[in-house]
Amino acid sequence: MADLQRKLAIITSMGKKYSGMVDVPSESFRTTDLLNSSNIFWRNQNEKCYDNAILMYNACLFIDQTTVYKKFEKIQIKRSEIFYFYDEMEIIGDEMEKKRATTIAKNIQEQTRQVHIITKMVANSFYDIRGLFFGLFRKKSKDNFVPLTDVAMREIFKKEGKWTKKEFKFPNGFIGVSNKHIEAITLG
Repeated sequence: MADLQRKLAIITSMGKKYSGMVDVPSESFRTTDLLNSSNIFWRNQNEKCYDNAILMYNACLFIDQTTVYKKFEKIQIKRSEIFYFYDEMEIIGDEMEKKRATTIAKNIQEQTRQVHIITKMVANSFYDIRGLFFGLFRKKSKDNFVPLTDVAMREIFKKEGKWTKKEFKFPNGFIGVSNKHIEAITLG
């Protein structure tokens, strides 16, 4: 079996960014499914330290989204510490999610819905996230991560006594947000 990997960016609950390659069982396997699985796929089970971790290869740890703090040949990141993730490959993420979700929407007669999420405080900030969700949100609310497309995200934080906002852009407009970090939500 050929080793299949995908480039992924993971942002942790404390605001650190890890970027590197992760194993996937097949080319068509969605990253959302990988991280929502009760057993995360590992090519070599003997390397596992934690059952709830994902193994990343050739990973860089960024401390401010752009500055590399350290590089790792391999590193395990606990799923419970992941705030959100996104694929760093153009052919994955947004378009695949839209095609799959459109098929699901036809089958269950559910249309796309606008989602507005306010997160818990993460690293002295909270996040205001808007995006499109496909399918039944109630079902996905039981998963570890909620897939969103056409995402607009703002970090809201206090700087010099004033509330400030920072806009984020994502390579494909797709992210998976940890349900653990959602404080409030409204569906449009």
